[in-house]
Amino acid sequence: MRINLLGPVEVVRDGLPRPVTGLRRKAVLAVLALRRGEVVGVERLVDSVWAAGAPPTVANSLQQHVSQLRQVLGDRSAIVARSPGYLLPAGATETDVAVAEALIREAAESSDPAVRASRLRSALALWRGSSLADVSTLPWLDDQARRLDDLRLRARRDLAEAEQAIGNDAALLPELAELAAAHPFDEQLHARLILALYRAGRQAEALRTYQELRGRLRRELGIDPSPPLRELETAILRQDAGLAAPAATPAGPGPPPVAASRPRATRVPAQLPAAVPAFTGRADEMRQLDLALADATDAMVIAAVSGSGGVGKTALAVHWAQRAAAAFPDGQIYADLRGFGPEGAAADPAEVMRGFLDAFGVPASSVPAGLGPQAALYRSLVAGRRVLVVLDNARDATQVRPLLPGAPGCLVVITSRNLLTPLIATEGARPVPLSPLTAEEAAA
Repeated sequence: MRINLLGPVEVVRDGLPRPVTGLRRKAVLAVLALRRGEVVGVERLVDSVWAAGAPPTVANSLQQHVSQLRQVLGDRSAIVARSPGYLLPAGATETDVAVAEALIREAAESSDPAVRASRLRSALALWRGSSLADVSTLPWLDDQARRLDDLRLRARRDLAEAEQAIGNDAALLPELAELAAAHPFDEQLHARLILALYRAGRQAEALRTYQELRGRLRRELGIDPSPPLRELETAILRQDAGLAAPAATPAGPGPPPVAASRPRATRVPAQLPAAVPAFTGRADEMRQLDLALADATDAMVIAAVSGSGGVGKTALAVHWAQRAAAAFPDGQIYADLRGFGPEGAAADPAEVMRGFLDAFGVPASSVPAGLGPQAALYRSLVAGRRVLVVLDNARDATQVRPLLPGAPGCLVVITSRNLLTPLIATEGARPVPLSPLTAEEAAA
């Protein structure tokens, strides 16, 4: 079970999100999760959740919220009453904040920039938007949200430094430009952007970016750029050889991962079936899948291909997946869910999940019991990676949900005779309806 705070507050249990309703109830959960392993006194809880607006019946309200949260968490012992308040035991519940902080610590402790970059990418993949997004209207939680968003910004800065240390400047440029625009006085971010522009052969743009920053600092703050930034400008003007990007080097083994961090994949799966040799038509549907691929950078994207039996759903999904496989260097996994197969029962998600973990090389001794813990392991495994998942012949949304990776950069293509409306409504899946071939396509 995990409580997610790096975005809207949510509970994930048995691999599925469990809704937490109400501002105060979410706030109680957030306070306890942020102080996981500590007894939080009733007075402190009331002050953090209600501030000056606590009603006379606040003690009863707090008890009711705790009772409801225990139901959501699925275990009465998930929140323990212990004088002078309540405790969320550290051993029973994981939080995305703890996982992110552990990965960021690992990155700081490593001398290998490739390892640092990997850890930081995994940590940043845990954010789903602004921290504590739906409870940050409360003063104490707003302070915590700013702290967590500052942690995210520092991790993004550190990731830029690590990526530049291994020569990945070109891939960094879009994010650095976005960060610099969002933080117009942050000299460290602008220095990273200026260096990346220079290494990309855009010297004039690098110098213009420096001059714009210098003008903004003088105009609005009355200060000059710091000495390191001025020295960077001078080095660019001289075309200093020391600014050249380093040659790419393979990542070292790095430090052993802490208990809260994700496991390592020991294999890169490539499970896609062979594509249809003479595929034709479906130009509109291919474009829709291409658009899904383009958007699978900042979010996990689901494309749900639906249509009647025999209309060509699998042929389309596999043909497109083979064409797009190079965009997913961390693996392509495939499963036939047998949702409408002529023989045998539909595939059990637990059986499919075990196959996914096998495909990534997770040893049997490291696989926990039960679908929920296995799904959590799977999501941790793919966090920070670009993985394509093809779920063919799905019966319904319930069969599919535990198999969704959840990490930005991953793309899931599902085929089904059903429209999978619950996935469209709840997970934002993109419908790709498939009709019979037109006469022209059939002739081709």
